[in-house]
Amino acid sequence: MHDQQDSGQRFAVIGAGVVGLTTAYHLAMRGHQVTVIDQAEAPASGCSYANAGIIAVGHAESWAGPAAPRQMLGAVLGRAPSVKISKLLDPDLWRWGLAFLRHCTARAHATHSDAMARLSRHGRRMLQDLEQATGLDFDQDHDGAYYLYGDRAAYHARVKSLSDGDQGFVPLSASELTQRDPALRAFEGTLRGGLVSSVDSKGDCHRFTQALAEWLQQNTTVTFCYGTSVTGFRRAEGRVQAVQTPSGEIACDQLVVAAGTGTPALTASLGVRPLIYPVKGYSATYTILDDSRIPQRPFVDETNLVAVTRLGDRLRVTGIAEFAGHDSSPRADRAAHLDGYVARHFTGAVDLDGARHWAGLRPSTPSGRPYIGQLRNTPNVWLNAGHGQLGWTMAAGAAQVLCDLVDGVRPAPSDVSETASWLKSA
Repeated sequence: MHDQQDSGQRFAVIGAGVVGLTTAYHLAMRGHQVTVIDQAEAPASGCSYANAGIIAVGHAESWAGPAAPRQMLGAVLGRAPSVKISKLLDPDLWRWGLAFLRHCTARAHATHSDAMARLSRHGRRMLQDLEQATGLDFDQDHDGAYYLYGDRAAYHARVKSLSDGDQGFVPLSASELTQRDPALRAFEGTLRGGLVSSVDSKGDCHRFTQALAEWLQQNTTVTFCYGTSVTGFRRAEGRVQAVQTPSGEIACDQLVVAAGTGTPALTASLGVRPLIYPVKGYSATYTILDDSRIPQRPFVDETNLVAVTRLGDRLRVTGIAEFAGHDSSPRADRAAHLDGYVARHFTGAVDLDGARHWAGLRPSTPSGRPYIGQLRNTPNVWLNAGHGQLGWTMAAGAAQVLCDLVDGVRPAPSDVSETASWLKSA
């Protein structure tokens, strides 16, 4: 166990999701005193609550690319079942969308995707290190994943794009996939091929985050302020000296904002408004009735843009990217979209009638890269936010990168953060 050193600084971390708590873990292991603040009554109550559960290294690719403008146009016209725009006149969406379009060149796509892939691989390694150090159990395994294609041209294009840097991905035909995993016969007739990844993992993000919070309470001096809203900051001499809340001030030497989609509103009073937009994702969770019909590994259906993961005795199915502002309420038609997918492929294998539906807001940047770094105008304020659909994948690695920056050490990997004139980034 790491001894808490008297020389450690007092850190306030805003956000008790998986990003905030892995950040608190790394800070505590380096001897700092940490207070975690969240307006929810328990950890992992937001985007970390019921996400896909895949540590999806193989899906670490920037959405912004040459094909994206056409996809977005399809969403505006209502022709993209997996992408929905419900708040077209939102000024924040237009601000975000114009920046997104600027990143849609082939060169920018390659740069951002490389950074996301490196941070995702690092995140998986750091999660395994954390798992070994703490002994946490969260329905995890590290056996990889499938990436399935129902479109032959898309499959061959993906195979052709594999490079020496894509080690860990093996392309297989549809028949080879079903021979390897008979449960994939549920996709016979529509499956055209896929990749078997050995570099992905799975685990229940909500269960992990709750278990990590308990571990930190029992084994470190990290303290938690749940049900606590941040109303402002007390500043002096260009630094934040305390976080203001309805129940009083929380003094700090350093502040980390890891509040997901709430980050821009919190930092606005500091003169900074990161381009983070809430992209709503949906999930449905089903009790498994027949193990033999559930694929051995989690998978991403790249044609229907749906992710499927077994977590213990439950099947988690996620999909849809909806631009609806800060509205996190689930919609019945979106839930029906997921239920329909499961009914087509897993009728009899899961309890369809007992489905539990959820919607959460993914904190997404135009490039897909998160903001990890230090505010230039307030040097004791740090950001670790904007991980989008890869928050569970990147969290443990992004936390370690941020803590290296706090210590004045050049992180490895480097050059993984989104860049901004107001940010000293990784």
